[in-house]
Amino acid sequence: MNRSKSGIKVGRVLFSQPVVLFLLVVLISVVTGSVNDKFLTWNNISSILRQATSLGLVAAGVTILIISGHFDVSIGSMIGMTTCTMAILVNQGMNTWLVSLIGILICVACSMLNGAMTILFQAPSFIVTLATGSVYYGIALLMTKGYMQTLYGKYRFLASYQIFDVIPFLFLVLFLGFLFIYLLLKYTRTGREVYAIGTNENAAYLSGINVKASKVKFFMISGVLTGFACMVMLSRISAAQASSGAGMELEAIGAVVIGGSSINGGKGGVIGTFFGVVLLSMISSAINMLQISPYYEDIVYGLVIVIALAITALRNRMMERQNG
Repeated sequence: MNRSKSGIKVGRVLFSQPVVLFLLVVLISVVTGSVNDKFLTWNNISSILRQATSLGLVAAGVTILIISGHFDVSIGSMIGMTTCTMAILVNQGMNTWLVSLIGILICVACSMLNGAMTILFQAPSFIVTLATGSVYYGIALLMTKGYMQTLYGKYRFLASYQIFDVIPFLFLVLFLGFLFIYLLLKYTRTGREVYAIGTNENAAYLSGINVKASKVKFFMISGVLTGFACMVMLSRISAAQASSGAGMELEAIGAVVIGGSSINGGKGGVIGTFFGVVLLSMISSAINMLQISPYYEDIVYGLVIVIALAITALRNRMMERQNG
């Protein structure tokens, strides 16, 4: 009996999404590294993680929304509007730390507005944020008149700083973002509310959870992480335009789904999301290192998401049989 239970536990670990993704990351690394020995160098690994930082921060926040049963497809436009605003303020001579705070507050305000409208109109968050995303994008175009806002290295403090002159500070930002969401989901009341509302909203309400306030809180947390993503992106690129974050919300949702979170809500975790982000970032670098046409990148992204969904479905069926 004990052996049977231990076997089930081992099976759950081996077939868990983070483990599967980790093995896939290792496989891609080995295959690509055997073809091009530059792939596994510190410079390339560092480049992959730098590119993953903005997407990772956004995906960490999106994990909470998806587990709670919501989507925010306005994030890409929100990033464009926020980074353009920050770039304009930096060029006007405003203190960079104050600009950073304003950027975070803009994202928090926009995200809270998305959550509040979803509740007020009793409409799907996907539709609400589709509409607000169009508004944010339009505001960015009005502010910039369609022109790119270049900083000429004025906002490089995040991207240029290295811990012990070796480890990019962006790595610490990425790690702290995921650690924050991990601890929040696993050890706090807010985390329990995320899973409860995502599993059954009515049952969560009957158990005493203030569902409306919690939903706004989830959007707000996502907004905070999006604000930090804006800081990282602006520091890395040193320029901004209305389309700066275009498509990032879909990549973030893809990373969360690849990580094993259910789009129906109630299931998932941020560890899987982390490996999903790393995998997507690695694919782009691997395609470049293998000298494959970049036009295949979107095709591979889509196939990876489909495979991840298939693995999740297979794992769920196996667990149901074991439990049954």
